[in-house]
Amino acid sequence: MKKFIYKTNQYLLERYPTIWNTRLVWMLLSAIILHLIFFVFGFFTLSNPEMLQERNVTSLFFENGSIFLSVIISILLLVAWLIYMLKNNAFKNFYPTNSFKLFGQFISYLVIIFACTTFFISYQYGMKIFIASTYSDAQVNKEIEIANDAALFLSEDLSKYTLDKRRFPEPFYDLYCEDRNKFIDYNKSYLSFEDDDYQYYTLRTIETPIDEPYNRNQVTTGPDLNANSGFVFSKTSDSIRTYFFKDSVVDIKSSIKTALPSYYNMSSTFFISSNDTLIVDDFRYDYNYDDYLEFDYNSRSSFTLRHLLRNKKNHELLERNDKTEIKQLLEDFLEVSNYYKIDHNLTSGEWLNLVYHPNNFEVKNFIRDEPKSKYDYSQPITVDRTKTEEYYYNRLTDYHYQNNALSNVFENIENVKDNDPLESIHVFMWLAFFFAAIIFVFRVTGLKQLLFSIITVGVITLTISLFSALIFYMLGSSSDIAVYFISYFALALATLIILIPIFFYKRIKKLIVAICLNISIVGFSMYIFGIVGIISMHQREACRADLGYYDYNYDCNTLIEVFQFGWSWLLFFCAILFIFFYTKIIKNWKSLPEG
Repeated sequence: MKKFIYKTNQYLLERYPTIWNTRLVWMLLSAIILHLIFFVFGFFTLSNPEMLQERNVTSLFFENGSIFLSVIISILLLVAWLIYMLKNNAFKNFYPTNSFKLFGQFISYLVIIFACTTFFISYQYGMKIFIASTYSDAQVNKEIEIANDAALFLSEDLSKYTLDKRRFPEPFYDLYCEDRNKFIDYNKSYLSFEDDDYQYYTLRTIETPIDEPYNRNQVTTGPDLNANSGFVFSKTSDSIRTYFFKDSVVDIKSSIKTALPSYYNMSSTFFISSNDTLIVDDFRYDYNYDDYLEFDYNSRSSFTLRHLLRNKKNHELLERNDKTEIKQLLEDFLEVSNYYKIDHNLTSGEWLNLVYHPNNFEVKNFIRDEPKSKYDYSQPITVDRTKTEEYYYNRLTDYHYQNNALSNVFENIENVKDNDPLESIHVFMWLAFFFAAIIFVFRVTGLKQLLFSIITVGVITLTISLFSALIFYMLGSSSDIAVYFISYFALALATLIILIPIFFYKRIKKLIVAICLNISIVGFSMYIFGIVGIISMHQREACRADLGYYDYNYDCNTLIEVFQFGWSWLLFFCAILFIFFYTKIIKNWKSLPEG
């Protein structure tokens, strides 16, 4: 092995001295091996399905200690690399070199640092490939479908089975169910369950342009000053806002078999897949304090087409009243649950006995969402409860099912599949660039020049900050003139720093030129970004001037918004190209006499 390493080093030294000097081959080989190890770690991280029951497993890298292992390994690798590389500096010792070799050194630094700091990406790809290969889309979609169907009988929350949740058949989807006592007209038809009352209303609508204020004067019609009492919700489209108000009471008793909690009422969906293509007409509330004062505000949670379809499917299952079909559904659901090691104590037979009451399918037993505690405080007589709460606790069984765990499983599987580890590449590539640039300027100018450069940047930053505070104090914190003045002042200063090594390197002290050279190499990308920012400021100002008013939601399509995150790539490659052309300036600086 030692002989192979020696021969390889000799070969590189004779033919590719820059690669030999930067130890590029050996560092990349080490990094590749470590990337494979982190990939394997990530691949087996989720091999136990119970790991999927926690929220946000895509962040496990930061929670299970892998981040610390990655940082320590990166530091050790880079420190060892610097120790070996700094033994020989051709540029510092006046060995023959050219611009391409200088640029090649910088690229080598950049590649090495990037390779030694991106173990997170390999770890995430390991997780992603394991999930994709273990849980196929077809399998997971089928399991979600089973869970959504069987969740009808997961009677853990009484509020999901009350009358106000019914959306099928007609006319339930079109009516509004009022369940707040102070808003119910007890002189008209209503239904009762324990402490809760329900009254159904038809709805009337009023439409207004979306840009008009949301107040009584805009939507009142007719002479009735209380025309807008009974506001329920508003529905917003691209240009129209529709207000919905309670109109007249509907006697719905003929369509309802019982006001007790029933499986017929359940309309919520257990888990909505990210692959779900159903387009729902979601009602959005524009709530603020003024709305509450203007309207008799009693808006409730919105219901969508999804609620209607789910309630319809549940209704059809119950109407078929096929005990064998229901039992098979429960068995399939428990099979899925056991596969993912969800904590429960149900069997299909016991569960069926709890829920199968074909006479109106009333909810007569409730299941816990976690195991019963050894010290159960749900039964003491001293606790004050409403009649509705007593109804629930008197029917609460010792059976349990942790439905949140299964929901987290499906969510994590989809999140890991959809997760793109390369989204974090911007952080790593800029981290690698700045460290590579610092090492590069240290190699070509020296430690003293680097330290003076850091001090100079600190002094300049402090000076601009104090100058900005003074300008804002004189012109006001909201003054656009102050912002433009400071922006152009900083831009002029940065331009001067970049131009000194190019045009004035023979007229200024070598140390000062080195400081400007170092700052230019490290900060050129920020200089370009500053120019883009100033141009965008002018574009936004002109856009708002054309509008005649300041609309912060209006898209002015400024330069900075054209590419958005694409600017990260553009600035990155601009910075690399700048260093490529700047290597000639570096050689000119090196040729200057000391002092």
